[in-house]
Amino acid sequence: MNKTTISLFLFLVSTTTLAKDSFTPSDYACAGIEKRIDHINSRMRAGYSTKEGERLKQELRALKKQRDMCKKKGFAV
Repeated sequence: MNKTTISLFLFLVSTTTLAKDSFTPSDYACAGIEKRIDHINSRMRAGYSTKEGERLKQELRALKKQRDMCKKKGFAV
């Protein structure tokens, strides 16, 4: 059972990682990215646990990467 749990966990982690990498810039996808970045920054200033902090940092890195892709394609963020 332990091997099954570990396999399931690795599958879920790899699936969410691949999903984040498949971002395609468009008007709809790029709208509001800057607001989401600001929201995460304000949550980080308010304080957080170690686990939540790592998740917030990862989400912030992904959003900044998406923002850069949107700007390169000329979409408003």
